[in-house]
Amino acid sequence: MSKLEDISVQYRKRDEARNTYNKNKEFNSAHPNALSDGDDKGKGDNNGSIGSSTDIRLRKEAEARNKYNKNKEYNDATA
Repeated sequence: MSKLEDISVQYRKRDEARNTYNKNKEFNSAHPNALSDGDDKGKGDNNGSIGSSTDIRLRKEAEARNKYNKNKEYNDATA
């Protein structure tokens, strides 16, 4: 093994120890931090709620300012 490989193994072990996700706690679509469950980490879809809590809040604020919404959709008749 070269000196560069020796050093890289050393750094990899150090970084893996600091990482929240590892072989025992993998990050995947079922992980709590991947789900949109009301916190600011998840970005996935959870019962129609898509994105982090900030994403959802900002989307609702933008929808409130928009003259087109679920009740008044933008289409060729309203354009």
